[in-house]
Amino acid sequence: MPTDNDMTMVEDQETPGAAVAGFQNRLRFLIEMLEVDRPLRIADVGANPINVPDYTELQKMGGCEVWGFEPEPTAFAELMKDPLPGSHFVQRAVGKTGKGLFYGHPRSGLGSILPIDKAGVTYLGRPGWHGKQRDPIEIDLISLDKIPAKELPKPDVLKIDIQGGELDVFQTGRKKLSDAVAVVTEVRFSPIYEDEPLWGDLDAELRGQGFALHKLMFAKSVPAASSVQQQMFKPRLKNQLMDGDAVYIRDPLKMDDWSDAQIKRLAVAAAGVFDSLDLTFHCLDALIAREVLPETASQDFLKQLPRWMQR
Repeated sequence: MPTDNDMTMVEDQETPGAAVAGFQNRLRFLIEMLEVDRPLRIADVGANPINVPDYTELQKMGGCEVWGFEPEPTAFAELMKDPLPGSHFVQRAVGKTGKGLFYGHPRSGLGSILPIDKAGVTYLGRPGWHGKQRDPIEIDLISLDKIPAKELPKPDVLKIDIQGGELDVFQTGRKKLSDAVAVVTEVRFSPIYEDEPLWGDLDAELRGQGFALHKLMFAKSVPAASSVQQQMFKPRLKNQLMDGDAVYIRDPLKMDDWSDAQIKRLAVAAAGVFDSLDLTFHCLDALIAREVLPETASQDFLKQLPRWMQR
């Protein structure tokens, strides 16, 4: 039975329109309070517009610029149709510099520089993914570190989803990522592509570069294939982790070594890109301790949140 507190929270929930307006208002307040020196720089590797990016509202209000990389012609054409202000789209494939192969697929989000693993997708109950993969075509790959600064300045946030090629990008982009405060990456738990690096491989590389796991944006589970799969209640079958999106942030235990600007940028990214308001408050407290912000800054920002987010 719902408690009085539960009912109050339900009553205080915002309509979709009010939620967006409130989100933008508190972001605007945060950015003005922080007096950031420039918009957040976001590199989006694999910018295929299948879904609306989480940074969209921040970009609409001028809080970030986006450098998007997408090699697939149809997806790139979609990106170019009606770009938001602050968009810089490049039709390039990012990875280890040199020649590579790209395996297209009728499902736009499954194209990869790796062939689909027949055994892997069969286990996940999706054998058709393998049969529909197209013959590979040769493409040119370029590493993050080889991309000229005029084409890609050092990003504050890297968002990446390139179906198995993420580790190559991290390993050949260490200089470009040296000042970044966050990485939002697709991670795989059960293989879809041949010899694809899994979550543990990505985690080891990012930790080696000074990042720490912050959160999972989501984790997708599917049923392991079986002869009775269609006869069972699906929610009780979805137990095999397949993939998800993970957020890594520069190690917060070493925040004393960060510049003021990096802390400010993480505060904005946490509030405006990956919805971690607790981390935003942590950053505000750090800036207060440095006497960069007034002592009331965290309380002032708290007042911008809807009632249901406060006690």
